[in-house]
Amino acid sequence: MLSSFNELAAHFAHYPTPVVIIDLETTGGNLTTDRITEIAFLHFWQGKITPIQQLINPTTPISSFVQDLTGISNEMVATAPQFADFAPNILPLLRGSLLIAHNSKFDYTILRHEFQRMGVPFATPALCSVQLSRKLYPEFYKHNLDTIIERHNIAVEDRHRAMSDVLALAEFLQLSVKERGESAWFQAAKQLFNPPMLPENVNPSIFQAAFELSDNFGVSIWYDAAGQTFALHEHEHAFREVAVLLRQSTYARAAKLVFVPTLGALHNVQTRAEIMAEHGLLPADEIVRHSILVQQDIVSGCLKTRIRPLRAGFYDKPPRGLFLNTKAAKRALSAWAKEQDLCPNMLGILPDELPKGTPCPVSVVGKCSAACEAQDVAAHNMAVQAALVYLPVCDWGKSKRVCVTEVDKLSGRAVVIVCDSGAILLSDGRWFVSADALAVMKQKFKTAKHEIKTAQKIGSLKIF
Repeated sequence: MLSSFNELAAHFAHYPTPVVIIDLETTGGNLTTDRITEIAFLHFWQGKITPIQQLINPTTPISSFVQDLTGISNEMVATAPQFADFAPNILPLLRGSLLIAHNSKFDYTILRHEFQRMGVPFATPALCSVQLSRKLYPEFYKHNLDTIIERHNIAVEDRHRAMSDVLALAEFLQLSVKERGESAWFQAAKQLFNPPMLPENVNPSIFQAAFELSDNFGVSIWYDAAGQTFALHEHEHAFREVAVLLRQSTYARAAKLVFVPTLGALHNVQTRAEIMAEHGLLPADEIVRHSILVQQDIVSGCLKTRIRPLRAGFYDKPPRGLFLNTKAAKRALSAWAKEQDLCPNMLGILPDELPKGTPCPVSVVGKCSAACEAQDVAAHNMAVQAALVYLPVCDWGKSKRVCVTEVDKLSGRAVVIVCDSGAILLSDGRWFVSADALAVMKQKFKTAKHEIKTAQKIGSLKIF
């Protein structure tokens, strides 16, 4: 049987990585909840072909419709190994290979999710043979596997069993290489690799590290030959994004790549900040928003407020207020002083501070605070301290301090992150501010409110 694919094996022998023609049978078509019932593939490497076929216990019932479609019953898989038990046998063959499947998005995603449930990262380039057939045979309209089998007179037994479909697909690929020619076939396929194959000039240690990545959230740390960190990147689809980076010579020549997996976009920001702190790195010097500084005036002793640019970086405390610009901050301060019965002159928020001895203009019309009337600095300071809790945040949610929970639904792992007025709490007790963090939080306020809860007290940060 395998010798009939010697020509295809000879073609794939020129590829820089192994090639795997794969098919999965599953409990259904849901990429998140359905499970594998059978896996089969042919592994091509340096002219050798290795076949793998195994029924898998999905740990969930197979519907009668799927049983009729695939011929795989609940009884057949009852004593089969679960995917986690069988995975160690196939991971070395799959990792670092080019995966070819008919509608590869389905097979690749299901496979990746099965590994993810185990807590094992898995990602690799894939080639969809549906798209390849369209590119090689544009004169035809239909490109599903049944149509291809009929069009090319491919003999198939047990259609919809995994190995039968793999053999049918392998025969089609071999026929199409003959008909279209090796060079044209490869050029057509190369355009469809998703992501593109890693460049061959990549440092071997980086090449290996890249194939040990997940295709999920995480932070990549890049080191040069001197052991210095030269780049940090946040990722949503780590493998695909790193594959793109490696097309740049700076990253291809890197001496070391370390990947820290995370559970979401905000966890990405927090993890990157923790790594920056550990390596003594600073974020780009950028003004994120404006905030309020409250400090005691050396001359008068009054607590005064100042509007200041809020720059990206590390802080001992979260910002007081969060404002798009100085105008917004001034409006908010004026409204806050009025609501809390604070003297705007003593606060220092009048357009121009008055000369010494000039009465407060608000006091002149009888509408200022008692502290202003009595020029009681201590009373003013006490009132300011008490009112600080009511200082508006503005460009933020309703609650200053919130807890955000990000969850990996497949593995069940979760992380709780504390945020306050645009800043993220780090493990060393400091707060991190950046435009990225604020953008992620504002997006969550809009689209992921179920992840956010008001935080009255800071508990321990956990990943579980």
